[in-house]
Amino acid sequence: MLAAVYIDTIFTLTCATIYTWLYFIITVLHQGYCPNSYYPTESDYQTTNSSLDIIKYLSYYGTGSNLIAIQLCIDIPRYLCLAYVSIRLPMMVINKIRQYRCNKERYELKHTQEEQAFFIAVQPYSVETLYVRNLFRSANIRSPSRSFIARLVPKSIYEWRDDFRFSSRIFCIYAALFLVLFVITIKLIVEELPNLPYWQIMIERLTDFIYVNSIDSQANASQNQISSTSSVSTVKVPFFIAVFTALIITVVQIVVLLTSIRRHLLQIFRGNYTEIPKRDNLKNLLYATGNLHFAGFFIGYAVWGYILCFILAFFISYFFGKLIENNEKLFRQILTESIPVSLLSIFKVYLNLFVAKYIFLQQRNQILAINNHRVSMILLYFNFFLDAFLGLAASFTRITNSFLTTIIYMARLDYSPLGRQLDYGDAGFLAYLGFIQMEAIHRNPIMLAFVSILLVHQRTKQSNRSSKTRQKWRLALLLIHNPSLIIMRKAILTRKEGNLAFLHMMKTSEFEHLTNVNFENALKAILRREYVVHKHISLNNSDTIVSRL
Repeated sequence: MLAAVYIDTIFTLTCATIYTWLYFIITVLHQGYCPNSYYPTESDYQTTNSSLDIIKYLSYYGTGSNLIAIQLCIDIPRYLCLAYVSIRLPMMVINKIRQYRCNKERYELKHTQEEQAFFIAVQPYSVETLYVRNLFRSANIRSPSRSFIARLVPKSIYEWRDDFRFSSRIFCIYAALFLVLFVITIKLIVEELPNLPYWQIMIERLTDFIYVNSIDSQANASQNQISSTSSVSTVKVPFFIAVFTALIITVVQIVVLLTSIRRHLLQIFRGNYTEIPKRDNLKNLLYATGNLHFAGFFIGYAVWGYILCFILAFFISYFFGKLIENNEKLFRQILTESIPVSLLSIFKVYLNLFVAKYIFLQQRNQILAINNHRVSMILLYFNFFLDAFLGLAASFTRITNSFLTTIIYMARLDYSPLGRQLDYGDAGFLAYLGFIQMEAIHRNPIMLAFVSILLVHQRTKQSNRSSKTRQKWRLALLLIHNPSLIIMRKAILTRKEGNLAFLHMMKTSEFEHLTNVNFENALKAILRREYVVHKHISLNNSDTIVSRL
């Protein structure tokens, strides 16, 4: 199917449509026999001897409508994907037939997919045209979005913009990630609900070993094993809290990452490198490899973040639930030890803020200058001993915050827990950086709009001989007014000998600091040499033609 879409002909799209419809029908017929992924067949039962699994699932789910509901929940992503492909491919075939008829009636030339994308970019309400139109407009002057979704979503949450669109690769990655999260959540709930009694036994043994002395734990071990099956609710509630907490945190993080992608791309389009490091030509290979790893790393980080958030939320909810229900003394002891330290730290922070604002800073925080220098030095001396003890507590807080932040922000590839100076040691951030740099290079709306205008102008007057001469003169004027485009031309890039010397001359300080007259003369000399080498003009009249530029 992917090959048929890439070839993009009527025959290949028709074959892909027929194949998709047949595969959909076969899938529906196969599911009509009610296969189940959790109950083995007779042959599997003989080979694996999985009688314990059968008893476990039968005793919990039974043989009624629960199994059908579970199997339908598992098959929802597959049916959604097949339904979308089964509808999308016939629409592509119909559009291709209409396009073929229109081209046949108008005797137009056949365009490639890339050229068609450029022709779309020239339209008055295309994304590239709207971006160029709003380039020097502020957010207040910019026209509101015409989309219906923009009216539903408040601007404080997300501002929908018509002059920006995500690439198809982003949509594919996010669709695959949401399907993966859905399947993992369903499988985790279905497969682990029958195992909650065993979870209860293991957790009770662990908590008894930690919080209770060995004599009491040995006396209550048998009672815990018996009562664990009846007190499954103490594990079931934290289990569901952990599942939905991990799912919500992961979904929120990947949605915030989507907004970060748009913000970073728009910043790079404007030449703003405050959040993303500026592109370095020496790291082009690093960007290319990071772009290749982006999709896999993004899904892997998100899944691993989902698992870590589930484990952390489960133990936190179970721990606090157990403290509140069964061990009030320990809970009170923890509160009595933690509350004074917290109150002292909060009092110390607000005291420093008050003293700094009203005593030490001039004009109450308006000027950054010390007002009472001697008093501040005395306070610094006596404050040193108290801050030394508070620093010990703050160090543990820093470790805890780093641990929790790393788990919660695991799905965010734009966030590196190593910091700005060590972010190149994070493989996930490198993948995100490579993806952003590649997207900014190939999807710059100003570049796409400019190239689309040139392409449309070239194709509309392709048969006129005088227009070709006019295009060459316009190209020469364009290269004179934009000398940085000279080294990006195909003719210069393909030359192996003089190319390095030419690039070296473009980078020398003497060439950059020439006067305007010498600068134009040097550019005209370069253009004359290039045009003579590629036989655009002859050597005899090269001086006359170039002097007219």
